[in-house]
Amino acid sequence: MEKRTTIYDIAKVLGISTATVNRALTGKPRVKEETRKLVIETAAKMGFKPNALARSLARRPLRLAVIGFTSFPEFHDPFLKGTQDASEELADYNIKVDFFRYDNGATNTPESDRFLEETLRQIADARYDGVLALARHTDTFQMLRDRGIYVATAVNDIDTRMRDFHICYNSFVAGRIAAELIYRWMPDRSRPVAVASGFRGLGIHDRMVGGFQEQLQHTPLNLCAVLYNMENEDIAFESTHRLLDNFPDLGAIYINSFNYRGVIRAVQERGRAGDILLITSDICGELRQLIGDGVVSASIFQNQYEQGRRGLHLMCQALDTAEPVEDTISIDPQIILSSNLSLF
Repeated sequence: MEKRTTIYDIAKVLGISTATVNRALTGKPRVKEETRKLVIETAAKMGFKPNALARSLARRPLRLAVIGFTSFPEFHDPFLKGTQDASEELADYNIKVDFFRYDNGATNTPESDRFLEETLRQIADARYDGVLALARHTDTFQMLRDRGIYVATAVNDIDTRMRDFHICYNSFVAGRIAAELIYRWMPDRSRPVAVASGFRGLGIHDRMVGGFQEQLQHTPLNLCAVLYNMENEDIAFESTHRLLDNFPDLGAIYINSFNYRGVIRAVQERGRAGDILLITSDICGELRQLIGDGVVSASIFQNQYEQGRRGLHLMCQALDTAEPVEDTISIDPQIILSSNLSLF
């Protein structure tokens, strides 16, 4: 095997110290410019290939932004925790990460619109190197692209022309899993079932609905309604009451967004908890209790933490090496039951 060139080899050829070679290659001070140039040229001729850490130290610091923008802090908190842990894991790689979070309720209000637009403009004006966003689409993302800022998205996607890669969980498969669970667990398969979703036209929600509908070709159920509650608890509460009025023998609801409270509150108010099979998405303290109590039969977990952690690592890798990342990175959904609740 051919011996790899090291900084010791370069130092020996030039008759200088390894410390000087290291400072020259990593862009540190106290090296004459002509010496730095000579070291870099010699290293190139000798086929020296610095490792990822050395490359990171040689360049200027990367300034990265992370956005957590959903209607539910319990949902985007794990994503932000994943990015925070990743930033600590990458601490030696010459990066600085700033975090922007929205904790003021629904994300379809004028206040939320202002937050997202102002945050994106702030990132664009500050010329960050990259942004990892758990948000929703807005044309302002194009401003970041126009200024050469690397854009990656997590959970929710945006116009693919405005970002470099997307990390998510396989929401189509999640929808299929929910339909199969209902088919296997609902004793009377003739009873109607419904899907309570978030936003019509939001990719992740549409794919979950699509997966659910596709699975019905294999495990047939009577899908009576798909409700779009716009991540609003009050709308979800009222639409579920209307659903129960229209379909008094309703057998199951698949709640494919984190907006479960309004749906379950209506089911409980009608005294139907335990009668109607409920499948939810993700996990938090309240859902953990509902699963433990048997109100919710299962929840399908998309692991926002890992999406945040892996997403930041991939973005740093792409910025360090200039190598493209796969367009869409998919994480397998997991089923949370009372029997494995302690694992989540």
